[in-house]
Amino acid sequence: MEDKMMSKEALAKALVTLFDEGFKGPGGAGTWYIDNDPGAGLLETIAAVDAAAASRPLTPGDPLTLASHVDHVRFSLDLANRATRGENPYPTADWARSWDVRTVDAGAWKALQAALAKEVEDLRKALATGQAFESADFATGVLGLVSHTAWHLGAIRQALGLVRAPMVKA
Repeated sequence: MEDKMMSKEALAKALVTLFDEGFKGPGGAGTWYIDNDPGAGLLETIAAVDAAAASRPLTPGDPLTLASHVDHVRFSLDLANRATRGENPYPTADWARSWDVRTVDAGAWKALQAALAKEVEDLRKALATGQAFESADFATGVLGLVSHTAWHLGAIRQALGLVRAPMVKA
């Protein structure tokens, strides 16, 4: 068997596909890791939630809310975007503070969603150029970011009651 390396372009295309799926939802007839329902991506999932619901704890006894998860994901995207611009934001990143947002009013919720969408679009542009594969550390970080986002998307959709087991035919 011949040993072939995947091109950086093919890897970038695969990464953008998975990135888009997690944030924007299904991109065609099938999906790789999210539900194939319209609105299953993170941006569409949170767009369907009002500020009051975004401010309620996702699980009893836990202070974290949908708004907490959204700002935490936005924070991680911001770090990655800063890294694409040549910064090293990680040594001073305060991950604990990335969970500080708990409650939002309608204006703050809309602003948080817009800030997340901007971070998504900015990073997507960098990923589409193949920039993510200029360094092994950055590539690993971005691949981890896709997994990280998938986890939060699953937690959010589960808490909102949007995850359903497939119907079993008797």
